Amino acid sequence: MNRSLSLIIFLLLFFQVKATEFVVGNLNEFEKALSNSKAGDVIIWKDGNYVDVKINFAGNGAVGIPIVLKAQTAGKVSFSGSSKIQLSGSYLQIEGFVFKGDCTLEDKEHVISFAIGNKEAHHSKISNCAIINYTHAESTLKTNYYVNLVGTHNQVEQCHFEGKTNKGPTLVIEYKQEKGYVPGSDVAPSSYHNIHHNYFGFRTFSENGGEQIRVGTSTTSFSHGFNMIEYNYFEDERIETEVVSNKSWDNIYRFNTFIENDGGMVIRHGQKCFVYGNFINGKAGRNESAGLRVINPNNTIFNNYVENLEGGDKDMKSPITIMSGLEGAVLNEYYPADNAIVAYNTVINSVGAAIKIGVGNKSKGKPLVAPKNVLLVGNVVLNTSGENISPLVIEEPKSTYVLSKNIYNNGETSEKGFSKIRIKEGVLKDGFYLGSHQKDIFVINAINQRLSLHQIKLSEKDIMQFDVTKIVSKKDVGVSWLKN
Repeated sequence: MNRSLSLIIFLLLFFQVKATEFVVGNLNEFEKALSNSKAGDVIIWKDGNYVDVKINFAGNGAVGIPIVLKAQTAGKVSFSGSSKIQLSGSYLQIEGFVFKGDCTLEDKEHVISFAIGNKEAHHSKISNCAIINYTHAESTLKTNYYVNLVGTHNQVEQCHFEGKTNKGPTLVIEYKQEKGYVPGSDVAPSSYHNIHHNYFGFRTFSENGGEQIRVGTSTTSFSHGFNMIEYNYFEDERIETEVVSNKSWDNIYRFNTFIENDGGMVIRHGQKCFVYGNFINGKAGRNESAGLRVINPNNTIFNNYVENLEGGDKDMKSPITIMSGLEGAVLNEYYPADNAIVAYNTVINSVGAAIKIGVGNKSKGKPLVAPKNVLLVGNVVLNTSGENISPLVIEEPKSTYVLSKNIYNNGETSEKGFSKIRIKEGVLKDGFYLGSHQKDIFVINAINQRLSLHQIKLSEKDIMQFDVTKIVSKKDVGVSWLKN
């Protein structure tokens, strides 16, 4: 054993032995305990129902030995009224709390925020917490987030979010804008957050601004985030067209489950993002469910499984929508989906054309700028019921694209690169299409080349074949003390 490793182990053991537990039941007791806390210490909040408790959790733990603030019994410490938690410092951890009931937070106050004023939290985490129906009515015109995720290298894991009805996404990643920040610049610090194994349940809002997750803003949409959003379960989001809205660069969205939502997984702004291994089932009975939408250059969408989408007859809600931009677009508008790779995705029994290229938002009254250099390879479209609809629709004739090794079974298309098969050739097992996609080594290498920025290299099977064993279910996510 080398000397450095021995020293690390000694320090870890030292802190474990010296760790102190503080038991508190009000703000005065908490603040006193916090002032005496060091790395490895645990502050335990007594079980009970608390109203109008505003916790500022500021401090610095260390690698592997955070300062922990936790419920005495997970799920048995409940906050309401104007209660909120704010964190600042580093290596902090919050566990086991629930916010529910009457919410009286002011406009733009957030339930959990990884900052106190302009002092942010880093390398910190919330886990096993729930925020349920702790929301204003939409009619109040107040904007709040359940979680405001700022700082760097933070985590939100195994949490439960449900019942939000007012403006503002459920969870937001915001980038730091130093004094003099120029909108559209790329100088905001990368955030490297990880959002995983969380449950995002029913939420609704009648206008734009009702997303479950938004990563960035139009103003900071050229920021390089390097955020990972994975293994989450999204269910019953209504009206809003975007369940997840990406608005920055270099983020990964993988292995998430989307069930009965009205919106889709949308690369709204930003470049060099990845969407792969996600499962989307849109059967909800509201005729609004959406799939994958791609805007902006250099994004990569592969090996997603999309089925039973009900809103695909609407322009921006197809299983796969590749959008045009707007001429003279400003930051909050649209840039065309140039140089996109859309490969090895599977679309089953969905309304409308499976793939649309060149869809444009004409509401601004600006001429459209067609997408170009779009690569569509190895996608499978199977429709065992419904109308014979072309698997591919080109809405903007100036679009440029390459089609190769795609297959379909229903409807007709004159586009080369799509081969028609008989339905019995579409191998279904336990309700899933598990047939082989046709390999294109150029595309596989191109995907891995793009992923190399994240030190990720996938096998041919990982890129080409959807793995149903990785589909996230409710039992895999959320809090330990609440059955979804």
